[in-house]
Amino acid sequence: MAGSAEDRLDALQAHIGAFEACRAEQLSLIENEARRDQDTSMCEKASREIEDELAALHTRAARYGNDPFAVAPGFCT
Repeated sequence: MAGSAEDRLDALQAHIGAFEACRAEQLSLIENEARRDQDTSMCEKASREIEDELAALHTRAARYGNDPFAVAPGFCT
């Protein structure tokens, strides 16, 4: 596995940060669409997918604290 455990954890945290920013943008989009009485179903679906990915990343980060090899090989490449 390439990179140190610390590098892999940093990359994982960066992924989490990126998805959190994406979630914030998506929630803002949903609010804006709702204010204009637009259909928000597709935005809400995307938001759920982002939430699912964030949950998986947070789980991976939590496991990583106990086992540095919990991050799948190639995850950060």
